[in-house]
Amino acid sequence: MLHKADTSATWAVVGALGLFFIGGLLTTVVPPLVDTTWAKPFENSDPAKGPTGKLLPYTGLEKQGHAIYVREGCWYCHTQQTRTLLADTKRSGWRGVDSPVSTPDEFVFDAPHMFGTKRTGPDLSRVGGKYDEQWHRTHFRNPRDLVQGSIMPPYPWLVDNPQEFKAIVAYLQRLGRAKNWRPDGDFEK
Repeated sequence: MLHKADTSATWAVVGALGLFFIGGLLTTVVPPLVDTTWAKPFENSDPAKGPTGKLLPYTGLEKQGHAIYVREGCWYCHTQQTRTLLADTKRSGWRGVDSPVSTPDEFVFDAPHMFGTKRTGPDLSRVGGKYDEQWHRTHFRNPRDLVQGSIMPPYPWLVDNPQEFKAIVAYLQRLGRAKNWRPDGDFEK
């Protein structure tokens, strides 16, 4: 058979496609079958340190904020995953404590998942609680007022619609707050 692949383009293509599909199965289908814990919400190691102890589903307001985040295309420029890079854990950290790397069990309630692929803007995976409502109001109205050189366009219609503004801020405030990793125990509230 190997001799046929050396002399026939058809056999070479069939062999390459076969290896490609085997690799695809091994990297996408087998892992969730082997480790089923990723399909369950995480639980904090010490529930006594926070009010919930585990990841809760989105509230109605947070779901609405998630929908606005998708509708406005925020995920085109912002990611929501802290990678294993030291720079990511430092940048997403809180008051001198490096943030944990994102794990699949953090995203079980997301539909669709908003990992993002391009970091034109900063990663938002641990942004919840870092900025108050007034900061978000100013930032959506004109990002350059707070971040010099920002290329983010203004979103004044979000600020002008109180319900939508409240929803997207609720969604952003949730990101990265459920896990017990911040020094002041800043859990999801």
